Amino acid sequence: MPKPNSSRIAEAQRQRQHISKKSEKYAPSTVYLQVLGSGARGAPNALYLFTDQKRYLFNCGEGTQRLAHEHKVKLSRLDHIFITNKTWRNLGGLPGLSLTLQDVGVPKITLHGPEGLDELYNATRRFVIMKDMNVVMAKCNSSKDYEDSVMTVKYVLIGAQDNILSTEPKPAKKQKLEEKTPVEFEEFIHDDTDYYKKETGRAPDHRNNQVKPKPKPNNCDKAYLKKKTEKVLEELQKQNCSTVAYICILKKRLGTLDLEKCVEFGVKPGPLLGQLKSGHDVLLPDGKIVLSKDVKTPDDPGPVFIVLEVQDLTNFNEAEFSAHFDDGKNPRENIPTVIVHYTPPHIVSHPTYRAFMAKFGPTPRHVAMNSQNSCLGSEAVHRTQHRLHLLHADMFPLLRDASVPALWTPGAAPHADSPERLKALEELKNKIAVAQFQNLIRMEGASGGDAALSDGDKLELVSARTLTTFHLRPKKELDRSSEPKLHIQDYIQETMGADGFVASLEKFRSLADSARYAKSNSEEYPRVVFLGTGSCIPSKTRNTSAIVIHVDEHRSILLDCGEGTFGQLVRFYGTKQVNHFLRKLKAIYISHLHADHHIGLIGVLQARRQAFEELESNKPMKPVYLLAPGQIVTWLSIYDHQFEPIRDDFTLIPNQSLLASNFDNPNPELTSAVLASMGVQDIKTCLVSHCPNAFGVAIDVNQSYKVTYSGDTIPCDELVKIGKDSTLLIHEATMEDELSDEARIKMHSTTSQAIDVGKRMGAQYTVLTHFSQRYARLPRLNAHILNDNSVGIAFDNMQITTSDLELLPHMYAPLQLMFAEHCVEMELKAQNRARQKQRTASPTMPSSGSIQNHTTDNNMNIDNTDNITTDLQHTTDSNSTVTGKNDDAIFTDANATDSKGKHRQNITDNCVR
Repeated sequence: MPKPNSSRIAEAQRQRQHISKKSEKYAPSTVYLQVLGSGARGAPNALYLFTDQKRYLFNCGEGTQRLAHEHKVKLSRLDHIFITNKTWRNLGGLPGLSLTLQDVGVPKITLHGPEGLDELYNATRRFVIMKDMNVVMAKCNSSKDYEDSVMTVKYVLIGAQDNILSTEPKPAKKQKLEEKTPVEFEEFIHDDTDYYKKETGRAPDHRNNQVKPKPKPNNCDKAYLKKKTEKVLEELQKQNCSTVAYICILKKRLGTLDLEKCVEFGVKPGPLLGQLKSGHDVLLPDGKIVLSKDVKTPDDPGPVFIVLEVQDLTNFNEAEFSAHFDDGKNPRENIPTVIVHYTPPHIVSHPTYRAFMAKFGPTPRHVAMNSQNSCLGSEAVHRTQHRLHLLHADMFPLLRDASVPALWTPGAAPHADSPERLKALEELKNKIAVAQFQNLIRMEGASGGDAALSDGDKLELVSARTLTTFHLRPKKELDRSSEPKLHIQDYIQETMGADGFVASLEKFRSLADSARYAKSNSEEYPRVVFLGTGSCIPSKTRNTSAIVIHVDEHRSILLDCGEGTFGQLVRFYGTKQVNHFLRKLKAIYISHLHADHHIGLIGVLQARRQAFEELESNKPMKPVYLLAPGQIVTWLSIYDHQFEPIRDDFTLIPNQSLLASNFDNPNPELTSAVLASMGVQDIKTCLVSHCPNAFGVAIDVNQSYKVTYSGDTIPCDELVKIGKDSTLLIHEATMEDELSDEARIKMHSTTSQAIDVGKRMGAQYTVLTHFSQRYARLPRLNAHILNDNSVGIAFDNMQITTSDLELLPHMYAPLQLMFAEHCVEMELKAQNRARQKQRTASPTMPSSGSIQNHTTDNNMNIDNTDNITTDLQHTTDSNSTVTGKNDDAIFTDANATDSKGKHRQNITDNCVR
């Protein structure tokens, strides 16, 4: 995760404050509400309020920043985030988004919502480092409104206070923690580790020493730890504030003065014009009275919109909203224009709630943002998958997310002027069938567009979709034109139109067909599915780390669980089949406690519980085995006590107890029965060099299949030992070889280093993953790597079986042609780095240290996208400071166009050969 550049952030903050002060004098002229995440299962709850002065966010579910990046939703001027309820669906995206906001220079974020909401930052402080941005919690109560230059917000507290202390025995929650947290976990419960401290000072042989079991604490130590634990939990068990609803009233905007009418009425230039514009009538020197309404357009009194979430009708007091009912008594300007309902579907359909909605009259637009919706919001993931699907339909199956409508334009096919074009035309015909099939699925299960509550209801309930927009000023209207759609023809045509691609594709398909015939009886399991193959920050092409191992038909293991993992599961398996998968999920392995590897865990745990509840069986759900650094118990325990109960959803087996060097003292929890329930024969971990408590793992699935996963690390001897003779090594390859110094600083591996680890351990095949987001489409590999027949590249939503492994090395040639523009850009950046490095080292250059350092810093900015999103413009306005701007500068060279053409031709020639 990012480590901020403080000087750059300070400059961005100064510019931001200057812009903000200039705009505070006037009411906003352009205002709209835009759905970012629809609330569908697997999609975040997120509503974006845009004004030409400030930006606001209502709820921030897991995956919010990824959708913001894809759809160019600018978040750099975000000041306030309003949370309706302390659930992961509403706040799971806050940790990741906060890091991004900090990096683009946001000085302060104010959270509005239930009491204790800011405890999320206390719970995550070890892996979400807020160094240059302050997070402030607003006091939300019904007696005091929030007000700024844009709007006034009235807080409405819904529901009763948490009754932990009044309705249950006081020690009940503590007893539960003591029962569920064995003595050996007490060393982990108060974790003060800095997970961004590099392990460069560790002695080389430290990991080779046998890990001795810690001595049991004596009674005095045990009593002290127990007392300390109780004190922490007492602080956490505060009364939870009720759900908070928000009544938002935009500031009044004065009408426009008509100067021609002023002249007609005899008003001369001067202070009288200002009085008229302010709404005051004026008296002219000749005694004539000029009315303000006669010389200006009507004032905009300020539209009203309401955002609410009702979880329980028994404690719902609708009288809190009575000032905005359409009862004939309230002024028309009090009637809301839009009412956004985060309320669950079963409450929305209740007669009492529908009667409450009806009291607002027929004017407001009611918007449902809950699990009844289906839109997951991303077009980019489909675009990439449709293109990759051309290579191998089994390895890159079309996603089962049918929530995004597919468009098709008849007759828009390539010109059939060659055999290659004829083949492309045939591909397009096949895609028509795919589009029709998706439409059938959509008709069967997916909801879309506007929907009425019932046949008897006159109220219209709009089903929210990503980029559904409600304009509030200057016009009031619903706009659905920007909602994502799939343009399948365009995806296929842009791929088939690449020079040399069709020939390279046919060559690869010939190899694939030969392999298929040679191994027609190959086993389907184990099967590996890559859900997230990017590093640090999710991009529209690569999500953060997550890999599924289907051990057999009935058991699966998840390796790492970055933000948005559950959303990836829904896209890959579909809304119906994802529950079957979750019920078969037996274990989740977390390699280390950086947020991009485990922040999606809570979402997966909650979804798994819902999958079992769907069965309506009296048989209790068996907790999933959580193999993770023991220190994760600190974060999970705080969340369990302060936010939502999750402790019964997992059984923790610390990675420390699975160390290969510790097998003389085996973990009693990892019994043969536990291994059998996972469907594997053995699991070993080792410490790797990345951050404190970072682990690699080797899993012996059966006698003929062993998979090793590196997590994040530089090349590690211990990993080579436990992964000896692996069938498959999945190793991080964050950076290209030319950036080995930067990789070492950040404790990551380059592509060649990862491949070398595979050779040293004797792995049959090595698959590279965890790419820097600068390689969002394809990593840059050296020429000698391309000739290695045991190396493959992972993509999101790629699934492979044992028989597919031999095809992976042959896939790189057509991939280079498929993403030729990206490859050319990478080569030009590499050339630019080489030129800057040469200038820095040249004796003819000025010897000033400041100049040399400046050159080096620019070089780092070009590719330092581990720390910030690759396309930072999606969070940065035109007036904000953007790092990485040298990326564009290299294309201003007079020879840039020629260089691009030469690189593209070289790629084509090499791949065809």
